[in-house]
Amino acid sequence: MSTAPHSISARLRIVAAVAVALLAGPLLAGCSADAVGGAVNGAVQGATGGDVSLSGKLPTGWPAEVPVVEGTLFFGSANTVDGKRTWVVTVKSEAADPLAEVKTSLTTAGFVLDESPSASVGTAGVVAMRDANFAVVVAGNPSGLLYTVTPRT
Repeated sequence: MSTAPHSISARLRIVAAVAVALLAGPLLAGCSADAVGGAVNGAVQGATGGDVSLSGKLPTGWPAEVPVVEGTLFFGSANTVDGKRTWVVTVKSEAADPLAEVKTSLTTAGFVLDESPSASVGTAGVVAMRDANFAVVVAGNPSGLLYTVTPRT
């Protein structure tokens, strides 16, 4: 399918932008927090071409039907690929088992396990769930969660 390489490319750009943002922070430690935040936010937006939040907020247009576990939001991004809006968010959860918490919150919201396999290795794992409108894949471990939300239509 022609969208798969484009989606993978978009995800790689987002990961690269986040890596640059994380590395740039310590280098700019002597600057004011607002200046650093603005510079990093601008660099990430330029790299991804999307709406980016580094301020602890869900990105613009995050689907209300997709719950996010309680915790500290570090990064949020929204991007349009082939006319479809997608979202990525990273969260640090205080839950004892963050992926179990993800399954519970999504199940309560009406999501079901996707046909894609969920997996775990040690304390890391992946959960894939869906409802009629969205597919949600959450990868994580006790240190953090990465939500990826895509429309199903």
